[in-house]
Amino acid sequence: MSARNVEQEFDVLKSDFSKLSTDLTNLTTALRDLTNQGAQDYVAKLRAAAGQANDDIHAAAAALGARGREGMETAAQHVRERPLASILICFGLGLVIGKLIDR
Repeated sequence: MSARNVEQEFDVLKSDFSKLSTDLTNLTTALRDLTNQGAQDYVAKLRAAAGQANDDIHAAAAALGARGREGMETAAQHVRERPLASILICFGLGLVIGKLIDR
């Protein structure tokens, strides 16, 4: 082989390595962008799920509060309808609780 052919082959190899380096850089950049986008999508999904859970908790708390208010209103109505029975029930509960605590 002549020196000129070797130089040409060497130049072709340098060109190929340069293209390979550029391609690897582009591939690395593309993978980093894909990974970053995937992480951002995952964070967005997590935030959406957390927001939904927060909304569900607030709805459950509101329903529980409404049931508690209904129970208090029902108890107050029973006390108004039967005040003597309510006093005797409270007195009896007080005696039972007192005996339990006294032990």
